[in-house]
Amino acid sequence: MNNLIKAIVSFFFIALVVANAAIFVVEIKSSTEVTRMETELENLKQSNIDLENRLGEVSSLEYAASMAAAMNFSKKAVPTYLDSLKYALNR
Repeated sequence: MNNLIKAIVSFFFIALVVANAAIFVVEIKSSTEVTRMETELENLKQSNIDLENRLGEVSSLEYAASMAAAMNFSKKAVPTYLDSLKYALNR
C-alpha cells in the first residue's frame, strides 16, 4: 500500500513537471508573438506619423501654389464681389 501511494505521488509530481514545462514552452511562443506584434505596432505608428506629415504638406497652401506653378497655372483669379447691387438685381 505504501509503495502504491509513493508511485501515485511520484507520477503526480512528474505530471506536474511535464505540464509546467509545456506551459513554459507555450509562454515563450506567446512572448515571441507579442514581441512581434509590438514591433509591428511601432512600425505602423511611425508609418501613421509619416502619412500625417505628408498629408499636412500636401494640404498646405504652399504645396498648392508650388503645384500650380509646376502646372503653369499662373493666372490669378479675380474675385467678383457682390457688394454692388447690379449683380444682385442683374442690371
